[in-house]
Amino acid sequence: LYFVAVFFRALRWRYLLSPMRLLPVSRLYPVVVIGYMANNLLPARLGELVRAYYLARREHLNTSATLATVAVERVYDGLTLLAFAAVAAPVLLALGRFDGASDASRTIWIVVAGLTIVLFLGALTFLTALAGFPRFLELVQWWTGLVPSRFRPKVQQLVHTFVQGLSILSSPQKHLGLFLLSVPVWLFEGATYFLIGNSFGIDQLFDSVWVWALVVLLVTATSNLATSVPAAIGGIGPFEVVAQQTLLALGVDASLGAAYAAFVHLVALWLPVNLAGLALVWKQNLSLRQLVGAGRAQAQEAAAGPLGHGISPAPPAKEELP
Repeated sequence: LYFVAVFFRALRWRYLLSPMRLLPVSRLYPVVVIGYMANNLLPARLGELVRAYYLARREHLNTSATLATVAVERVYDGLTLLAFAAVAAPVLLALGRFDGASDASRTIWIVVAGLTIVLFLGALTFLTALAGFPRFLELVQWWTGLVPSRFRPKVQQLVHTFVQGLSILSSPQKHLGLFLLSVPVWLFEGATYFLIGNSFGIDQLFDSVWVWALVVLLVTATSNLATSVPAAIGGIGPFEVVAQQTLLALGVDASLGAAYAAFVHLVALWLPVNLAGLALVWKQNLSLRQLVGAGRAQAQEAAAGPLGHGISPAPPAKEELP
């Protein structure tokens, strides 16, 4: 089920890249797998840079514009997870599932939820303004005038090419399309959590399968939102702690919740994509170290001009997704 979720990630990325080049999902799927493997093995979410650079090199796209599509993905992941939490949490609260949680714990959850909503909505507003409002882009370009003159042309060109990757955000219909493509990504990943929870017997602690499904939605949301900030390699630590605390607030024993969270993250999510990614790296005769180094260099040089670091601009797309 997790690799079905990865398929929908590739499908969503195809949608994001369509203004630059309409690529088949079969070309994007292995790149997504390699990128997520790199995210799990490298610090500071460098896998995002690896994915953008590798695709740009393979398909002759601009790295900065490709990286912009990855940034949009991350924002929509956050918004989709917040939507899951907004559906599940009020119903579980009304059913009294949070009655065992302390007032302090509830307050912390509310504050964290509020800050997270502000963060992701702010990011979406900023990216949409860059894509759809020339005056806002002019303001950003004006701020780049504060950069030392030696680096200013490169920074301004970097902003310009980055905005090219945001072009899909200029239409409200495209926003809806991105959200609709993001929902199955997390539903299929959540289905993995659901089935593993059944094997742990956690589903038996709740009144019905529907209540358990809402619990899984909430755990999927909170645990993955906790990994949005690159605090640890592969999100190991924040994922487990937040998933366990969410289950604890819903009445699940702390040790059972901790064992479940660790199994989901390390065995169901972390290990399979790492093995698949390393197999693809070996099969395609790639070097992860070289990809990271070249990706960093590409990010620094992408602003030098439309061609970047040997990456030529894509020809105009002959067709575009609705």
